[in-house]
Amino acid sequence: MSGQISLQGRTLRMVRAGTAVSVGERLGEGGQGVVHAVTIGGAPYAAKWYRYAASDELRRSIAWLVEHGRPHRAFIWPIDLVVSDEVGGFGYVMPRLEPRFSSFAQLVSKPEQPPFRVVISIGRHLVTAFEALHSAGLCYRDISFGNLWVDPDHADVAIIDNDNVGLDGGEVFVWGTLRFMAPEVVRREAAPSSLTDLHSLAVFVFYLFMHGHPLEGVRTDSSYSWSPSDHHSETDLALRHFGTEPVFIFDPQDHSNPPRPGDPVAVWWRLYPKFFRAVFERAFSSGLRDPSGLGRVAEGVWRRALVKLGDCVAVCQCNASVFYDPDDPGLRCWNCNQIPPRPPLLELPGSTVVLSEGAVVTAHHLTRNRDYDTVVATVEAHPARPGELVLHNVSEKAWTMTPIGEEPKTVDPQRRLGIRPMAIDFGSARGKITS
Repeated sequence: MSGQISLQGRTLRMVRAGTAVSVGERLGEGGQGVVHAVTIGGAPYAAKWYRYAASDELRRSIAWLVEHGRPHRAFIWPIDLVVSDEVGGFGYVMPRLEPRFSSFAQLVSKPEQPPFRVVISIGRHLVTAFEALHSAGLCYRDISFGNLWVDPDHADVAIIDNDNVGLDGGEVFVWGTLRFMAPEVVRREAAPSSLTDLHSLAVFVFYLFMHGHPLEGVRTDSSYSWSPSDHHSETDLALRHFGTEPVFIFDPQDHSNPPRPGDPVAVWWRLYPKFFRAVFERAFSSGLRDPSGLGRVAEGVWRRALVKLGDCVAVCQCNASVFYDPDDPGLRCWNCNQIPPRPPLLELPGSTVVLSEGAVVTAHHLTRNRDYDTVVATVEAHPARPGELVLHNVSEKAWTMTPIGEEPKTVDPQRRLGIRPMAIDFGSARGKITS
């Protein structure tokens, strides 16, 4: 950073712990400060060091975050403030982002995305993290590509730059990134808050699944002109399209801003079940006009929709991965344009799981306890019969299954059963398989 003394090779001191922090190479820099690799007791961390003009209010805000701790494991949260006996200013130390993470921008820009179940898990982890943040009375203020990172191999997310975080109604240090800002923030009628975060989150989830921006369509493009009489500044156009006159590209009532011709976003949109698209329609219709908790889509709504979407992943006869839409069983395959065969379904109280290869039944399916990571059963290819599927009991409890026209049988842990119409008792819940 020009004009600033290098920290590399120096030693900082943690304010609360008093521990020495050894500064290594520069990892990156932005408008606020520079991030260095550091070590504490030989262990790798990172430290963000601010320009000298950083305010006392910012310092107090970060100290508050340190004291209260991170609300969810996805946040790369400040551990302690750091200062130097040789250089003016301050910073904070945080966990170092693991190299397995890459930016969300890279993920959504790739022509081929990871499998549907991976993308759905990424989305669920993302909304769950912000649900925890907002439940703690905090807002993030700058949900955008630069601050959210992903590990597609493990369907994991990491959220950085948490000095943006603050209490709702507190001092504002950052207003956000334009294309993710809520309309009332673009118009400067409201400061960033947990409610404006909900708009930014909806934009992000749209990018994740549709690979485009929900408000950038034909009308957006038509307003760009180099004619002296029609030319408007970038600022004026941004205020119009994202602030005063935003229109969703798939708005069911207002068709003035459809996707650009040939935009892949239209292809992605048609892939998904009606119930999932309806959440976006709400987020970018009433959510644009009504910035209250009634108009915006809350994280819990996204979470439930994503869990349901994960239960709808099926396979077409052409082997393409598709969704079985219970509200639109005639939904055609995106690859062969045929109607896929009806998959076998596991019907449980509160949910229906498509039994396609790779599907899982979790503790949440049986008890509705939001434990999406404890797997009770997996759907696998039959080891000896190509084209057939089995349900593998990976839990520690025996099940009782009663196939149609047969006597009840016990399915012990680690045993498999062929998928066919039956009643099944998991112990904590009962269900039935239909085909």
